[in-house]
Amino acid sequence: MALRLSLVAVLLLLSAASTTTTTAVAAQALPRCSDKCGNLTIPYPFGMKKDCYLREEFFINCSHTTQSPVAYLMEGSLIVTNISLDDGELGILGSVAADCYNAQGNLTCSFPSSISLPLPYTISSSKSKFYAVGCDVRAIIQGFRGEEELVTGCISVCNSLDNVDKNSCSGAGCCQTNIPCGLKNTPVKVDSYKNNLRVRDFNPCSYAFIVEQGQINFSPASFKELKNTEKLPMVLNWAIGKDTNPCNEAQKRKDFICTANSRCVNPNRGSVGYLCRCLPGYEGNPYHPGGCQDIDECRASNPCQNGRCLNTPPPGKYSCSCHKGYKTDGMNDKLCIKDDSKRHSKIVLLHIVSFGMYTSILSA
Repeated sequence: MALRLSLVAVLLLLSAASTTTTTAVAAQALPRCSDKCGNLTIPYPFGMKKDCYLREEFFINCSHTTQSPVAYLMEGSLIVTNISLDDGELGILGSVAADCYNAQGNLTCSFPSSISLPLPYTISSSKSKFYAVGCDVRAIIQGFRGEEELVTGCISVCNSLDNVDKNSCSGAGCCQTNIPCGLKNTPVKVDSYKNNLRVRDFNPCSYAFIVEQGQINFSPASFKELKNTEKLPMVLNWAIGKDTNPCNEAQKRKDFICTANSRCVNPNRGSVGYLCRCLPGYEGNPYHPGGCQDIDECRASNPCQNGRCLNTPPPGKYSCSCHKGYKTDGMNDKLCIKDDSKRHSKIVLLHIVSFGMYTSILSA
């Protein structure tokens, strides 16, 4: 499937979304707080009402003005499609910037695109890329990492659709570039590179956007598809706090949020703040007051073939109670093997009896 997500498709995406965190236990909201906006799960530290989220930047505005509820980040217009606790990521829908020209090379319409992100939100440099699509397009993305301004972009040119790369974004009709890590406040600018009138009949509009990797497959058909595409999926990073050496500093403060059976993690992605993750052998929401719980290895499936699974301390451990005719391996109490001891005893007894009968015959 090529470039996608028209305005109608956005609403269909939201109505069909079913979001969970990467932990095995369902993410929890605080007591007396809802954790659902339509099919989107809203785990703490995020929340939809006062006293249900950690701080203002984790407020999710669940709007019911459409047939299916839509989740917005804080009081802004960014639509949230996914929340990951383990990875510290937020799936959103970003807008597509466009410039359109007539046959005389005059600008007829322009749709800017910009994302203004408060800390601790930054654009994911590992999950998102910057694209420009068109045969006469120059696209630039600006952003700040702390107080440092960073600028990057690319240029795409071609003289006909025959010159467009058929299945790759490599410079002819489409170009792409990586996004510097830790960027916030990113306006996207797109304009004409040469004001080439030869391309206006088949390519009157040029486009630029940030999109989640793997969400587009460029082809010549993308020129038409983008005309009806207003938003595309992208990924943000988030974290707790604003420290640049987060875990060392955060663990000294009273507002340190990592709860029982969890640990502090430095994301190391050019941004500030820390994440919390459950310790090995535990699962759940490491930000929730209930903390992480011992994993019951026997719950989802029985790992003890030919036996019954028994969840045992310490966390992450279990043993097997073997079925009749089986026994645990002497070196591994999680493995039930065929118990041949009785069969061997019968064979030995048979040999003894047979030998006794043989010697009696000989003596007779």
